[in-house]
This record gives sequence, structure tokens and C-alpha cells, in this order.
Amino acid sequence: MTHRSAAASALIALAFLATSTVACASGFDFGCEFVSLDLTGALSRVPVALGDASNALLAMLADQGMAPDGLAQVEADFASAIAGVTTSLSSFPTLVPVPLIGGALEIGLPLVIVDEIRISGGMLTTDLVRGIAGVAGVEIPEPLLDQDFDLGEETAHVAAGLDVSAWAVSLEAAKRLDAFLLALNLSAGLDYAGLAIRPTISRQVPAEWEGGIDAALGALHLDDIRAAAFSAHVGARLELGVPFLRLYAEVRLVQPIVEWVGWWDLHVGGLAGSLGVVIRF
Repeated sequence: MTHRSAAASALIALAFLATSTVACASGFDFGCEFVSLDLTGALSRVPVALGDASNALLAMLADQGMAPDGLAQVEADFASAIAGVTTSLSSFPTLVPVPLIGGALEIGLPLVIVDEIRISGGMLTTDLVRGIAGVAGVEIPEPLLDQDFDLGEETAHVAAGLDVSAWAVSLEAAKRLDAFLLALNLSAGLDYAGLAIRPTISRQVPAEWEGGIDAALGALHLDDIRAAAFSAHVGARLELGVPFLRLYAEVRLVQPIVEWVGWWDLHVGGLAGSLGVVIRF
């Protein structure tokens, strides 16, 4: 064998070894996970909730002796406001992304079809949002609303906040097609994702208003804004960079298998994905 042939054989063997090492490498992902929410059902619930809440307030005003003409005017104002909100929501997107801070653990496997098992997850909470905003120099008021309202002879005070929690956990098998500086990952797996929104409202109102305000708040079903699903997905991920340090972007098509929804009929959407950095070793 000539020196040139030996060198060529060594290069081929080295390339094969390097490719095999990359294919079987383990590592960590750091970045932003995305899940989506399907708002189709929730948007249709808005006029229902607002209508029920306005009826509760009208009943309260009637019990307090408001004249029929005054009640009719208030009812017309409520109806006009609800119609305006409904018209505005008609152009609102029905599928919205929810960003999560997350990462993944990759476990390399020396198999022909499956190169790795990936366990990933992400979360978002109100405290996390406030922490990130604080680092960015943005102050989020707490509570979000702290307002006095003039009721004529009396004053009402309302304070409102928002507690948000969202999460996603995935287990998937992936096949990686690697070209040193560029790679394509094809994956399939299972997910559990969800979101819960819990408004917190405190109020100081005249005693004769308390029953009506409570009934109106109950009609809004503020304690039942949630969605969760156990799903299957297929995905594709593009990676750019050297084998041990790459940027990546991934998109997943999600099909819910079992869902848990509340009165607001929120659903986990059919799209998910992620952006970030992967470190392999």
C-alpha cells in the first residue's frame, strides 16, 4: 500500500469515526421552548361570560332600586361594550405561541435508526417573568391594577393581579443526519403540556354591591382558565455549527391524545418548537 493510499484510508476511517462519535454523542440543550394555545373555543366564550356578568350587575342595580329607564340605559351600554369586544376579537389569532424557558438532556444511542433519546422541558411562571423583566430593566407593577373608582357618594377600590404557570415535558427519539457544520434531526415522541391562569382580585366596595360583584366575578369563571394535554408529536430540527456547539431551531406537529380543559375551552395547539444552543460531548 502506498503512503497516499494509507493516508486516504486513514482519513476515511477518521471521518467515519468522527461521524459515529457525533451521532452517538450526548449533550445538553439550553433555550426557549414554545407551545401553542388554541383559542377558538375560548374566544367564543367571551361574549357569554361578559353577558352573564352584565346580567348579574343589572340584577344588583335593580335590587338597589334603579329606575327602569336607568336600567335600560345601562343594559344598552353593556350590550354595546360586549358587541365592541366581540368585533375586536373576531380578528384575533386563534393560535398563539407561549414561550417557556427550558432545556433538554440528550442521550446518544449507537443504533441505526435512533441516534439519541431526548428528554426536554420548559416552564414559565409569573415570578420567572418578573425576574427576566427585572434583569432587562423593566418594572412590572404588583398588583397589575390598583385603582379607585368614584361611585358618586362612595368610592370603590379594586386591586388585581395575575398568576400564570405554563409547562411542557417531552420524551422523544431522534435520528440525526450530520454534515459536520449542519445537521437535520428528525424526531417523534410524547408530550405533556399545559397552562393555567389565575387572576387574583381584591375589592373594597359598598356592602350593597358585594353580592352583585361576587356574582359578576363568578360569571367570568376566572378560576377555570386552564388547558393541558398529553400528546404525540413528530418534529424536525435544523442545527448549525461545529458538532460540539450548535445553534438549533425546531418545529413540531402536535396531536393531542388526552386533553383536560376548563370552562373557557382552552386547548393545547397543534404546533410547538424550540430555539437554543446544544452542547455535545
